[in-house]
Formats: sequence, C-alpha cells, structure tokens
Amino acid sequence: MVKRSDHSHETNAAQRRLALTSAYLKVICPTINRSKRTRLVDSILALIDGKDRKLAQTKITDAQAVELVWRHSQCVRNQTGRCPLLVFGRQLADEVNAYFNEEE
Repeated sequence: MVKRSDHSHETNAAQRRLALTSAYLKVICPTINRSKRTRLVDSILALIDGKDRKLAQTKITDAQAVELVWRHSQCVRNQTGRCPLLVFGRQLADEVNAYFNEEE
C-alpha cells in the first residue's frame, strides 16, 4: 500500500472542494460566465474557511442581552406567592432578529 504525504492529501482535498463548488455553481447559476463563477468559488471557499473578513461579526454586549431579556419578561405572582419569570419569546426573538438585520 502506497502512503500519501499530508501535503498531497491536502492538495487533493482542496482541488475536490474547488471542483465541487464550481460544479454546484454551474447547476444553480448556469448563465454566469467563467470569470464570475471563479470569483464566486473563491468567495464561497473563503467564507467557508472563515477567511472572508469583509463580513464583520456582530455581537451583543452583556448589557444589551440583559436589557433584551428584562424588556421582554415579567414576574407573574402565583397563588403560592412565588414569582416565576415569564419571558415573551416571540417578542424577544423579533427584537433580536431586527437587531441583526439592521447590520446588513
């Protein structure tokens, strides 16, 4: 049995990823020219590898997270005098989604 070097294996894997991504784009975007397809392949693979720095990651601070939860929750005193926390999930999700959509 012939043992391949790690570099050879990595090169073959990279070539397969490149070929598969290009083939996929040919199927879903059959009308784009080769030059644009090549740029898209490069962009897709860079994005997958986490090397595309054009897309900044948006993060919520601790204070923002606390404010979001408090704004969409309330204490509901029950018959035993306890106060379980009621969180309004739909409204909380709507606000989180709106926050991240504003960044685009």
